[in-house]
Amino acid sequence: MNLTQTESWDDVLSPRCTILIVDDSEIHRDIYRQYLEFSSIDGCHILDCETAKDALQICLRDCPDLILLDYLLPDANGLELLQDMTEQIGILPPVIMLTGEGNEAVAVEAMKHGARDYLVKGPFTFQQLVHTVTNALTERRLQLQIDKQHQQRELFASIALKISHSIELAQILQATVEGTRQLLDCDRTLIYRLNSDLSGKIVAESILPEWTAALGSQIEDNCFQGDLSVHLHKYLQGHKMVVANIASANLTACHVQMLSSFQVKAILVVPIILRDILPGSEPKVWGLLITHHCKTVHEWQPDELTLLDELSMQIAIAIQQAELVSDLQATITKHQEIEHQLRDRVIEIEQINLFLSRSTHLLEERNQELNDFSHIASHDLQAPLRGISNLTEWLLTDLEGQLPVENQHQLQLIQSRVLQMNTLINGLLQYARVGRENVDLITVNLSELLAEVVEMLEPPAEFQIQFPADLPAIETQVLLLKQVLTNLIGNAIKYNDRTNGKVEIFLANQESCWQFTILDDGLGIAPEHHQKIFSVFQTLVGRDDLKGTGIGLAIVKKIVESRGGSVWVESALGNGSAFSFTWPKTC
Repeated sequence: MNLTQTESWDDVLSPRCTILIVDDSEIHRDIYRQYLEFSSIDGCHILDCETAKDALQICLRDCPDLILLDYLLPDANGLELLQDMTEQIGILPPVIMLTGEGNEAVAVEAMKHGARDYLVKGPFTFQQLVHTVTNALTERRLQLQIDKQHQQRELFASIALKISHSIELAQILQATVEGTRQLLDCDRTLIYRLNSDLSGKIVAESILPEWTAALGSQIEDNCFQGDLSVHLHKYLQGHKMVVANIASANLTACHVQMLSSFQVKAILVVPIILRDILPGSEPKVWGLLITHHCKTVHEWQPDELTLLDELSMQIAIAIQQAELVSDLQATITKHQEIEHQLRDRVIEIEQINLFLSRSTHLLEERNQELNDFSHIASHDLQAPLRGISNLTEWLLTDLEGQLPVENQHQLQLIQSRVLQMNTLINGLLQYARVGRENVDLITVNLSELLAEVVEMLEPPAEFQIQFPADLPAIETQVLLLKQVLTNLIGNAIKYNDRTNGKVEIFLANQESCWQFTILDDGLGIAPEHHQKIFSVFQTLVGRDDLKGTGIGLAIVKKIVESRGGSVWVESALGNGSAFSFTWPKTC
């Protein structure tokens, strides 16, 4: 059945019905009216007319639920009227044709034109008329109920399809409220997103133009207090709020006032419950699916509750799917960002590798230059020095007793400067070779190594050098460690202002390295020179002093740091010095 713009399913299915009597006999119309008024048909509203033209106008204005139609009318017969009504109205309500005599041919034609039944005027009784009318109305109501359920199911399937095909939550919610309002033929449908305290926000709404929109409204106080409170656990237990008339539903004044502000007269609320969110997780109330009647109060029917229940389950599934898709998209986006960062990192690493390759090539060139320098220094520079030294020696020998003392002193000074220059060249060669030599790992007893270094340095007889006799044996690059210890212990002896000085050597076992400390009781070093002394050519003695070249500590620093260790000094003038360095356990 096609409903008119002003007609609803509630109208066509209500117990109240309209019956139109079309007969040119006033007496017959009165008899039929009396029969129907005294029948058991509740709420029957009876209209009558005597012409086909008037009947057609009444049906066009407000189609009745049933028509009692006389076959012979002043301006047309009943078959012609049925044809006109079919063309202009569409599907007809039940029509019972009334004939003056039992003419089967007329009856057959009437049935072909849409009549449901026919009665012969003369013989039928009160009971026959009422029985025929009652059966026709009952059949109409049942058919309308079937049509309504069929239309609802089609609309429900359409809503479910739209929901399942949407991945954006806003689209899902909007499709739901629009379909639900059409499905239940109500004035407003909305979705209320809940917070844990039952406050929340209206996130989707479908509403007829004449009513106040509520979309986006933030409801902080839902007025569910005291015995009438509706807590979340009640919704989880299947509670629904079904109110046919808010004025007589025993709601709090606050609640009625809130609903009245949105012109609500009847309300139906069904929770949207998310279940099986995660394995072992508890269900939660995501929000509420709400429908309003604003024009009149409304008795909610069981099928409406069932439909809203099914829709709420569809929404819950769609929400979980949308949230899953959203999480998946966020994960994909994050992975894409990570991939982009990795690509940038790969490009950066490639650039670094290119830089390292160029630097390695440059280092190889510098190493070659150092090798060339070492060759020049060891041959081309030292050869002239040896010649100068030999010449001065010959002059001193050949002119012995002939040269004044001053000239002899000058020749001796030349020899000392040549010796100093030769020592400096040897120091530079040693410094240049640090880090470029492959030194094997050898197991050595540290006590024995220290004894060997001290013996090689030949300290004055009165000089004391002390270290534990039970130091451990370690596997290390012995030649390099020996070179560091020789420099530091040698300096402690060489720069002590007393021949009976004292040097103590300590070893500390740390987590990843050994820490050596060489403590002396010499002159000490001012704090401002602590970093300076580890640089090349930096010495605290005079230029003519043959004790040092300013390279020894630079060599120590270079060896130690090339093996991953560090070296430092703790000292003050007049209080001796403590040189410490760390030596990794794994080289």
